[in-house]
Amino acid sequence: MKAKLLTIIAIIAVEESKGIGFTMGAKKPLIKVGDKFSDFSATDITGKRWTNADIEGKITVLNLWFTGCGPCRAEMPELSTWKDEMSDVMFFSSTYEAPEIARQVLDKVNFNWIALVNDTQFKKYIGGNGYPLTIVIDKEGIIAAFEYGTSPGQRAGLKNKILELR
Repeated sequence: MKAKLLTIIAIIAVEESKGIGFTMGAKKPLIKVGDKFSDFSATDITGKRWTNADIEGKITVLNLWFTGCGPCRAEMPELSTWKDEMSDVMFFSSTYEAPEIARQVLDKVNFNWIALVNDTQFKKYIGGNGYPLTIVIDKEGIIAAFEYGTSPGQRAGLKNKILELR
């Protein structure tokens, strides 16, 4: 019954938004606006290692996704335009999947964010709240905004927050 209800909610969200949309209604966020973003160390799809030192003093956006997430894949073309428009912002995508699996999706949709792969450290932020999760981090390393799920309204709010922080 619960799966049917979630499907109905997802269909309504897409129909009402007249675009790509999916929100599961986060049960309990595992992060909070105003919290310091955690220390991290991750490897991108090219083998480069990234840490907090690489994003120090920069606005950073992190998008958590996986290849089986339709809404994640559907929002990627729009998210790529953000990187094109805001070259001073660090844009990372994170998946727990292996590079060869992630690359199939990333190449198909031309997602241009820095792709962190085999990355399980950020999964702790998902909990039972569902994918995708997008987190905006300010220049001081503080979480400025986040959204579970995706819809045109959610993406507009995140983009506006990024622009406000610049």
